[in-house]
Amino acid sequence: MQIKNNHSNYLQNAWLIGAIKVVVLAGCLYFILSKLQDQSIRLTDFVWPGSFEFIVALVLFLMVFNWYLEALRWRMSVKTFESISMNGAWRAILGGLALNWVLPFTSGDLIARIEPQKDRHQSTAAAMMNRGIMLCFTAVLGLYGVSKLAVSYEWKGWLTGLGFLVMSAGVFAFKKPLRKFLIYFRKLKPSTFLQITLISFIRYAVFVLQFYLLLSTFLPDLSAELLFAGIGWIFLIRSMLPLFFGGVGVREASGILFFEPHVANLQLVIVPIFFIWIINTVIPSFIGLIFILRYKTLSA
Repeated sequence: MQIKNNHSNYLQNAWLIGAIKVVVLAGCLYFILSKLQDQSIRLTDFVWPGSFEFIVALVLFLMVFNWYLEALRWRMSVKTFESISMNGAWRAILGGLALNWVLPFTSGDLIARIEPQKDRHQSTAAAMMNRGIMLCFTAVLGLYGVSKLAVSYEWKGWLTGLGFLVMSAGVFAFKKPLRKFLIYFRKLKPSTFLQITLISFIRYAVFVLQFYLLLSTFLPDLSAELLFAGIGWIFLIRSMLPLFFGGVGVREASGILFFEPHVANLQLVIVPIFFIWIINTVIPSFIGLIFILRYKTLSA
């Protein structure tokens, strides 16, 4: 009876999360289309910047470097309790990207990393530590973006409300007993943690650089300060919402909301955000899907 109840609760939660994701996607697409219609913008009239091909090639190179850093970081994170090859680390992170397309709140990434490991509690702790470090960087740059957005729209209470939301999420996330997960942190050497944090910072800096290169190519008149604030805002919203189709629509809508007071042609915002999604999410996800299908074939 307990198993049936758990299965029923899981299905109800899955349907609820799926419905929320559909509503988020539909709302974002409606927002984007309404803004384009307000400006009477036609995508067929778009003019590409002269340096676009070079910038895309550079961003693609940084994408490979970025995911190499993530594989290295994951391998270093689990070496405390279990050895893992770079090939295994690649399969875990890219397979997780593919699973994220159908599972909520990037839980596919967590499942792909934990499933191959023998110690599920320590691997979960390692994965959550990696995620927590990146969320710290996202929160810092994201709050800077929120402050700029509040100034642009003369909104009040944004920082207070967002801070309350983050603290509430933290209380909810850590309300369960942590004894089994704390074993990992007792074994983790301070030097290893510092190395993981450094790799995380470099990886986040690469993410930001990729986004900045594309945005600055299409929006050369905007200051670097404003572009970095916009990137922080988009990353923050991307991390907070339940996403559908790898987050398409959410990034573009949040970008429009941030840059609309500063940009006359919203196509110049939508196109680079769309390309960063293709490069950093779609391409690696297809590679991860190949890993998953190959793994299932070998296991059959």
